[in-house]
Parts: sequence; structure tokens; C-alpha cells
Amino acid sequence: MAGAPKASKLRTRRLAWLKRRRARRAADAMTLLEHLGELRVRLIISAVAFGLASVVAFIYFEPILSFLIHPLCELPASARGGRPCDLNFFGITEPFMVRLKVSAMAGLVGASPVWLYETWAFVVPGLTDRERSYALPFVLTSSSLFLIGAVFAYLTLPFGLRFLIGIGGPNLVPLLRADSYLNFVGLMILVFGVTFELPLVLFFLGLAGVVSVQTLRKQRRLAVVVIFALAAVVTPSQDPYTMTLMAVPLYLLYEASIFVLARVLRRREAREAAEAAAAAAGGEASSV
Repeated sequence: MAGAPKASKLRTRRLAWLKRRRARRAADAMTLLEHLGELRVRLIISAVAFGLASVVAFIYFEPILSFLIHPLCELPASARGGRPCDLNFFGITEPFMVRLKVSAMAGLVGASPVWLYETWAFVVPGLTDRERSYALPFVLTSSSLFLIGAVFAYLTLPFGLRFLIGIGGPNLVPLLRADSYLNFVGLMILVFGVTFELPLVLFFLGLAGVVSVQTLRKQRRLAVVVIFALAAVVTPSQDPYTMTLMAVPLYLLYEASIFVLARVLRRREAREAAEAAAAAAGGEASSV
């Protein structure tokens, strides 16, 4: 019977410790105006990085354009209707607009580490001190995932182009306009890059307690269906090759996010239990 009051006292002290921790978080909370001010600063920094990267891309436009046209040049001449892999334009100002568009696409990719970090920095005030230490791993991981997605998009372009150009049969001969081709390529790269960030989103939703590891494990079949449906919707070409080449690595990243999330949550639970025990032991020592 003597153990019951002692256990009750320990629970009371642990609750008091948790309340103090929540109070410290609330004290660090920012007002709405402060959040808007910080958002403005983050957007300005991201815009400056994007502008600088775009200027560099504008200067090196020709090698970047050759790089983007290369998947088209990989197709056999018969698939291109016997035409060279050059792009065409039909307006006086179109070459300048194409150069601006290519520079903007390259600038968005080149500045991705900066705007991804600024996104993280804007979310940081709502996280614990321990979770704030994930800033560098977050930036490295998110930038790597974005670039991996962009590389996958680039590697799948020949398959998608061959399918889309050849589906009309030999009587339809392509005369590719620079603007439409680069829109297609840029959208592919952007969509793949952003979609490959989804496992990282799942990881942080798990850290925030929105989803659990158990739920993610139980919903594997649903995840497969959703991933393939998402790949079918967001891929601009919507051909089976591109869809599969997006969906398979996405599911592998889904499994990787479950594995990493489970390990991080186990460590956090063990650390919080140790902190609570230390707080309770300190309370007992002070009462004696």
C-alpha cells in the first residue's frame, strides 16, 4: 500500500515536468505578425538565391539547352520523322522567352538547397530543440531527394518521348516547338523532384504525431495504389514507362521513411523516459 502514494507522487511530478516543458514551448511561440515578418524574410532570401542562380543559368544557356535537348537526340532518326533534334520557334521574341524559361528552370533547381533550408527554418519555431538539430540532415536529404527525382525525370525522358511521339503512327511527323518541348521537360523535372520529397513529408508528419509507424506499415497496400495513381496523374507524359519509373523508387522511399521514422521515434521515447525519470529522481532528492 505504501507504494501507491509513491507512484502517485511520481506521476504528479512527471505531469508537472511535462507542463513546464509545454510552458517553455509556449513562451517561445511567435505572434502572427512575427510569423508573417519571418515568412517575408524567408521568401526574400529564397528569391535572391533563385535570381542569382537564374542569372548564372542565363549566362550558360547554350550548354544547359544542349543538356535538355539530349534526350530528344537519343531517339533514332526514324522516331523523329527523319528530322534533326533541333527545336523550332515561330515568333520573333520566342528565343528570348525560351532563354528566360530555361534560366528560370535551372535557377529553381540550382537554388533548391537555399529555398528548402528556408522552408525548414520557417517551420523550426514549432519544433523542439532536439528536432531543430535536424536542420542540416533535412537540407541535405531534401536537396538530395529533389536532385534524385530530377535525375530520374531526365533518365525517363527518352522513354516518354519515344512513346508519345510514336503513338500517332508513321503518318504523323513531329515538328517540335522549343517552347512546348521545354515546358514538357521542365514540368517533368519539377514534378519528379517535388514528388520525391513525399517520403520526407511522411517522416516529419510522423515526428509531429500526425501519422504513426504502425499506420504506415498497415497501409502498405493502399500506399502502393496511391503511389501508382499519383504517378499516373502527375507525370506529364502519362506513359507506362515513366509512371513505373516514378512509382517504384517512390515506394522504396516510402519503406525507407518507415524504417528511419521508427528508429528516430524509439530514440526519442527512450530519451524522454530518461529525462522524466531524472526529473522525478531530482524531485525526490529535493524533497528529502
